[in-house]
Amino acid sequence: MRRRGVEFERPITAEYLALLADSYNRFFYHFTGVPVLIVNSERLDFVKEDRDLELLIERVGAMRGSREFFNWGD
Repeated sequence: MRRRGVEFERPITAEYLALLADSYNRFFYHFTGVPVLIVNSERLDFVKEDRDLELLIERVGAMRGSREFFNWGD
């Protein structure tokens, strides 16, 4: 968010983002309603890199299980 530099996002604290991420993690850890693809986006940029987005779309299309991980670069 800091890289984007959007004015209305500046007041959002790192603590809030950590709490939000933890809440999402806990929710989806127990969620079984639909298949879930857990994406480590640390090395991916879906906005600037078309290939990264293409990789994600391919990975979603290739899902066969109820829970899978996409960890690019490992």
